[in-house]
Amino acid sequence: MTTPAAPIVLFCDFGLPYTGQMKGRLVEELGSHAAEHLIIDLCHDAPSFDIRAGSVLLAAHADDFPLGSVFICVVDPGVGSKARKPGVVYAGGRWFVGPLNGLFEHVLRRWDQDGEAQAYEIVWRPTRLSATFHGRDLFAPVAAGLALAGNQGIEGLVPLKAEEIRRPDYTDDLSQVIYADGFGNLMTGIRWESLQDGDMIEVEGRILPRARTFSDVESGALFVYENAVGLAEISANLGNAQKSLGISVGTHVKIIKV
Repeated sequence: MTTPAAPIVLFCDFGLPYTGQMKGRLVEELGSHAAEHLIIDLCHDAPSFDIRAGSVLLAAHADDFPLGSVFICVVDPGVGSKARKPGVVYAGGRWFVGPLNGLFEHVLRRWDQDGEAQAYEIVWRPTRLSATFHGRDLFAPVAAGLALAGNQGIEGLVPLKAEEIRRPDYTDDLSQVIYADGFGNLMTGIRWESLQDGDMIEVEGRILPRARTFSDVESGALFVYENAVGLAEISANLGNAQKSLGISVGTHVKIIKV
């Protein structure tokens, strides 16, 4: 039985035309195998420059993709600087390519309970390397190589100890809005499983009731529910929670213990 070709998943805080350029580089690097590999757009509007929020958002969604998937992840305000290393993490049977700046912290917390995750610094450099677009020039070629052959097909990966890239100062949950979708639903960085029965969410001085789904509350009513990736999300039934509350990504939310 033939092993399915690994999909390549894009997660970043920038959109067009830059994602199109990354895809073009991926197709070039995959060569004759390009048609075999799905290139999936997971998120091109992660919170700008917010590494912690990106880390939570990435970890919450990564489990939806099959083992062997290769993620190109770019939330990289330090791009081109000597202070951050470009690298690769292997955790949960999936590859994550991007800056080793904390973006993979929550992936590691989710999938490195046994200490078997692998981390590498990318020391290879292409002939053409923009100081400000490593997503296209560095991460895309490395991701293509991983999709084709795993780490056995990549030169220029230097093993690191996983603890070298960990961020112990990051909390498990992030008490802020980390994403707003087109309906105005507001995803927080709080795992639903971390809430106790009766705990409430407060935002902008308003304590919001909990509900299981949209139709459990009246039309236009604001509420909090467990979304499809296990995070607490603020919504309005048949309405727009973001407009109703007048808030945006980055707004702080508070857990009210009952």
